[in-house]
Amino acid sequence: MLKSVKTTVALTAGALTLGVLGAGPALAGDEEAKATAQTVPTAAGAVEETADHTAEAAAHARWGKVIARTGLNIRKRPTTHSKIVGGLPYGAKVKIICKVNGQTIKGNPRWYKLAHHKGWVTARYVKNLNYIPWCRH
Repeated sequence: MLKSVKTTVALTAGALTLGVLGAGPALAGDEEAKATAQTVPTAAGAVEETADHTAEAAAHARWGKVIARTGLNIRKRPTTHSKIVGGLPYGAKVKIICKVNGQTIKGNPRWYKLAHHKGWVTARYVKNLNYIPWCRH
């Protein structure tokens, strides 16, 4: 009897998790949910990104807050050797799409891809306000 209760609890928790994460409509056959999938499995087992990956990633962007007292440069690529394409003031809230490893700045190799500025900022001077996913290549 105890084993069936554990199984029931585990299945219920799994179903709730899928519903909270948004997998419910896709499992129920919702064509729109299936159409916005970010990856497509190939015959070789590899994963191929769909054309709407950038739009989908922007829709799921996360947030960060600039903690550099003097402000923060936005770079074209995740390195200080890249062109400056903008800047952000101290305390600015920024929309972040994803993170990568780039040039290490004061012990931190992470860089965040910004949603609106089409550029990168070092994570050393941005406090992430929620989970930031890794960028897909």
